Amino acid sequence: MTSEIWTIVPVRGIERGKSRLAAVLDAASRARLNHWLLVHTLQVIERWRGDLKHCVVVSPCDQALELAQHAGAAIVREVKDANDLNRALALGMSYATANGAGKVLALSCDLPDLTAESLCALTSTAEHPEHMVLAPDKAGTGTNALLVDARRDVEFRFGERSLTRHREWAVARGWLVSVVALPELGFDLDTPDDLTTWLKRGAEYLRGLDLKQS
Repeated sequence: MTSEIWTIVPVRGIERGKSRLAAVLDAASRARLNHWLLVHTLQVIERWRGDLKHCVVVSPCDQALELAQHAGAAIVREVKDANDLNRALALGMSYATANGAGKVLALSCDLPDLTAESLCALTSTAEHPEHMVLAPDKAGTGTNALLVDARRDVEFRFGERSLTRHREWAVARGWLVSVVALPELGFDLDTPDDLTTWLKRGAEYLRGLDLKQS
């Protein structure tokens, strides 16, 4: 059942996000990319769920929050310059839980290949409350999506080696852990090489983004 799942989408910002791509994209191009990624993520969630009534975007960025709210998602404003992903997710989880969430899906906002089908496959894995479902990044060390029961005291451990750290946290509590490795959930835009790989796939992406490499 997906009716009780809330999706939490943390967004650093339209202008400030993807700073690691500054070597190959100027500020205006990064802003266009961040805008596209957020719109894409929300559209995929909407296709998966039918609407954005159970989606909350957490960000310190006015542009990101306005875009999310206009699309139909709930919003939570993060303190400016906090730059703390785990804190942002905790804020989103508190909001979702207060609004009746049974499970929460923490979802990265830099997955250009994300599909409704991949989200359905990920979320259909969870069987009982003490069950953490993880989607690794392409390197198999980071976490691009995490599904967990909202009514449990969960500690998000995003950052370096987050996949291992999340798994260790859950196993220490006797939880079941499932790892769902799907290419649609694994490919993220973290580095210039990631961007190059993505842009080489075809003009259909470039028409929507109009990115100019500096």
